[in-house]
Amino acid sequence: MKDNRKNQLMHWALRASVCLFMLSGTTVLVAQDDVDDAEVVEDDSAAVKKKPKKLDIPTYEMKSVSGKVVDAATGEGLGGVRVQALNNRLYTAMTEEDGSYTISVPKFVTSLYFEVTGYNGMQRAIKSESSQDVKMYSSAFKSVYKDGVSIYSVSEAHPVNTTALTAESDIENTLNGSVRTISRGGVPAQGAAMFIQGINSLNSNAQPLVVVDGVIWDMQYDRTTVHQGFINNVLNMIDVDDIADIKVVKNGAAFYGAKGSNGVIEITTNRGKSQATRINARIYGGFETAPNYVDVMNAGQYRSYLSELIGTYKDSEDRSSNFHIGFLNEDPSYVYYPLYHNNTDWSKNLYRTAFTQNYKVGVQGGDDVAMYNLSLGYTKSDATARMTNFDRLNLRFNTDITITDKLTASFDLAYGRSTYNLRDNGWASSYNNDNISSPNVLGLIQAPFLSPYSYVVTWDPVNLVNKVAMDKRVYSGKYFNSDPNPFLFAQNYDSYALANPYWILKNGKGNDKNYMEQTQFMLNVTPKYVVNKNLTISDRFSYILNRTSEKYYLPYSGTPSRFIEGLGSVSSSVKSQYGKETTVFNDLRAEWKKQMGAHFLDAMAGMRFSSYTYSNTYVKGYNNTNDKLPNLSYDLSFLDYGGTNDTWVNLAYYLNASYNYRNRYFVNGTVSMESSSRFGKEADSGLKLFGVRWGLFPSLQAGWLISSEDWFNADWVNSLKLTAGYEMTGNDDIDYYATRTYFQNVKFLNNSTGLQLANIANPKIQWETNHRFNVGLQANLLDNRLSLGAEVYLSKTSNLLTRKEVSYLTGLANMWTNEGELQNNGVEVSVSGILVNSKDWKWQAGFTMGHYANKITKLPSTDKINLYNIDESGMTSTIYKTINGFTTSVYGKDNVLTAKNYAAGVFYGYKTKGVFKDNAEASTAGKYGYLKYPTGVVGDPSRDFKAGDVHFVDVNGDGWISEADMVKIGDPNPDIYGNIFTSLSWKRFTLDINFKYSLGNDIYDYQRSQLEQGNTVWNQSKALVNRWRYSGQETSIPRLMSTTNTEEWVNNERFSDRWIDNGSYLKLKKVRLTYQVPLSLSWLQGLTVFGECNNIFTLTKYKGEDPEVSCGNSVLYQGVDAGYLPQSFSCNFGVTFNL
Repeated sequence: MKDNRKNQLMHWALRASVCLFMLSGTTVLVAQDDVDDAEVVEDDSAAVKKKPKKLDIPTYEMKSVSGKVVDAATGEGLGGVRVQALNNRLYTAMTEEDGSYTISVPKFVTSLYFEVTGYNGMQRAIKSESSQDVKMYSSAFKSVYKDGVSIYSVSEAHPVNTTALTAESDIENTLNGSVRTISRGGVPAQGAAMFIQGINSLNSNAQPLVVVDGVIWDMQYDRTTVHQGFINNVLNMIDVDDIADIKVVKNGAAFYGAKGSNGVIEITTNRGKSQATRINARIYGGFETAPNYVDVMNAGQYRSYLSELIGTYKDSEDRSSNFHIGFLNEDPSYVYYPLYHNNTDWSKNLYRTAFTQNYKVGVQGGDDVAMYNLSLGYTKSDATARMTNFDRLNLRFNTDITITDKLTASFDLAYGRSTYNLRDNGWASSYNNDNISSPNVLGLIQAPFLSPYSYVVTWDPVNLVNKVAMDKRVYSGKYFNSDPNPFLFAQNYDSYALANPYWILKNGKGNDKNYMEQTQFMLNVTPKYVVNKNLTISDRFSYILNRTSEKYYLPYSGTPSRFIEGLGSVSSSVKSQYGKETTVFNDLRAEWKKQMGAHFLDAMAGMRFSSYTYSNTYVKGYNNTNDKLPNLSYDLSFLDYGGTNDTWVNLAYYLNASYNYRNRYFVNGTVSMESSSRFGKEADSGLKLFGVRWGLFPSLQAGWLISSEDWFNADWVNSLKLTAGYEMTGNDDIDYYATRTYFQNVKFLNNSTGLQLANIANPKIQWETNHRFNVGLQANLLDNRLSLGAEVYLSKTSNLLTRKEVSYLTGLANMWTNEGELQNNGVEVSVSGILVNSKDWKWQAGFTMGHYANKITKLPSTDKINLYNIDESGMTSTIYKTINGFTTSVYGKDNVLTAKNYAAGVFYGYKTKGVFKDNAEASTAGKYGYLKYPTGVVGDPSRDFKAGDVHFVDVNGDGWISEADMVKIGDPNPDIYGNIFTSLSWKRFTLDINFKYSLGNDIYDYQRSQLEQGNTVWNQSKALVNRWRYSGQETSIPRLMSTTNTEEWVNNERFSDRWIDNGSYLKLKKVRLTYQVPLSLSWLQGLTVFGECNNIFTLTKYKGEDPEVSCGNSVLYQGVDAGYLPQSFSCNFGVTFNL
């Protein structure tokens, strides 16, 4: 009985498999066709149940075209290949067993399209009525014909059996030439900052618009989190296994109106395609090795450094003569000698080998009434930083329902929940209001002569002495007020004590401590009504709910008490933040399509409405004394709370029309009109209708398929297409309240509250406008073995949103205005070639390259930087130079320049020429002998740069090193960037290799600036072992000097090219080996196993941990290394079942 039942199940599964095979053999690339889906039945099983409608085929003068289709590897004819007129499947034929075909098509048809399962689709221009032969290449190669009638610049990625946690990872591995991606580090699912074809904005969002299944998402780029070094990445709510394709839209973005100026990333999720039930199950996991970290000084080197530094203090004799400072006491009989004579590598145990595990199941199927795709996924991924991990649960249900012959509807539901256990990551830009709490930072700067474990002092009654013994059950520094506490030594040197990072890891653990939860619920309903064979009306309604809940706790145990200016004495801290965003989206459109002989006309008109509501509340307090009860309460010290409630609405009308003559000449025109609640009512541009201001965004694109011309007879050129266009797009990412004057609540002396003017209204605020001209050329050569693509673009952003300086009488420094302009020009190139194509061996390789150059061409005239010469007496005299621009403080002070005729985000500081090896060299470096450091003190206006000091370049030649000597010292924008890839197949094995590269970009290594500053009691990098110590020594590291020494300190550690590194790199991102197991089972369609390695090696001159760095979403934060957890070498292994 059981055997019969089993056989019956096997037969059913076999029938389903046969149906699936038949379906896959007749699947049509819809992009190549232009016929109403209701008129053609694609599914063989549906044809049995439902009689297809009779097609109304027009009568044209016909021609007969014949040829042969062969396998490009073997030369053997291919039977069963579908042959059709390009963009019109009313005219089709099938090849015979020997590959020969004859098809009758209208005389105006200029190209044919060929497709069959297991091979890439192929396009061929008709040059005669016979011998129109075609070679077809295995689908193991990348397809070179994606959409034969599209003139838009679109790059695509199709995640298949991916191990990426977020879509950004697949984008950076395959599309980095089209989308410059900058990794946000090694915390799982943090994604990457992305920029399409350069930078088109400064103070607004410059990252692309993200559209998922036709719905515009708010990516919350401007929202903050309470954990340092963590970004709330909304894209991590999508399981990459649910993604069917990712499209990068670079022109034609005028369709998205005031949101399209930074390009568009369109993500489409999987839908049901086959009526036969298909089940896909994936299980994979892997590991990531502990990262490399900066090599800092050991205990002996640090003790030498600290002793030398103390000698530079103004009252050094008093500080160093204190016998009770343990690290200065070298007597082993000293009772506290063991407390200060360890050799601890604090970073070693802060990292680990991390593991990840993933379980995915997808089911699709249906009948002639409804098709569905159901997926369930779970991911758990540890970070290499201890006590940091990520897990995610995804559920998605997409359906397509046929209600009547004319009415269909799509109904999609998705739920995602992700959680993080977190700790602070990397350096904060300021520690004015908190202790240093990032374990990876503390691991570098904590004194190595201290021990992470506690020492217990006991009395020896026999020898009548105190004894000290280590207790590895308890971490040291638990109670900072206890005596002795070796961590307190720093307080004797104008610094503050540092926490024991192991206490932060241990007592910061818990869902009520350092924990973040994100949830997303999405509903998407799209009814579609076919009015007639030409006209269709559809409406897409979507509701999205995003919630975030984040809790933060810096434990009491192991955290020192520190005095904070404006607050008081603080130690532990408790923070909580809750955010909620709802999105209501509706897109109503009518689409009309008509073919009139050789003329193809498409038109679409619609209205798009989107409403967003974001609310956020936060609370923080200090000095909780019970690590087991990290609760926010009124008992906490310096309690602070606040929040925001932002609501904005967009309404857009759009019209798109395209004309195609003979699939040879193409013209497309788009115009959209959009208004937003963020726009000022008195904006100068656009139209004013119904009491609001509307932006107008036109686009005109044209294309010419040169290779389909009758006179084009270059046999070695299979396809050649020229495209060009101009469009205007907008950026509506304006500050929510820029058009309003408002006051904000402020605290006074931490006891009273008051209202303070926070913004001056500018009713003229409007969208930024990007004017873009593009020219592109695409070619397939040498029997389609070589594919080339190039695009040149010239863009200009007018109405650039910027800050304008206002009178000090307002109490504000500046206000928002649209008085800037930015120029952004560049080129993209892609090359792909089939190197080997035989029956068993297949090898393809290629690369992509992007280049852009941007320049700020206009800023408000009131934005000025006046640089002054200084005379011999130390007084400012004449203006040396005036720069039209302003500076921004990014991990420093006034160190990022925004100025006319400069690129966006350039680093602004001092140039250096090494270190003075002796006073003879230093005494002749300046106009007045020694270079002078201006103190600003009357009666003592200067200090000399002496032997051992940095030789800063006196740019203006006045003999003083001052702000007048600051210049551009680095540019985070690369010269070129992209991918290099190759894929080698042998029978059922496939080896894929992907490189990522970036050349010509600079990095500001903030972490190194903190670890080589040489003026702090923090531990420093081993580079300081080679610091200047004696006259005549040649070194690049200056002498040590305390900032308290008012006679010698000249700010050698200031922002200069000492901290700017070449950020160019070539990284082997992925090596993957896949094997398709040969099976002959009725219930199992396929079994695939794979193994891969990621981040295998990096070729770079960068001195930091990883040249892929980004410490924020803003343009001005690119290329800044804040010491975030880097990516490390990882491996994954998995199996995929197709049932």
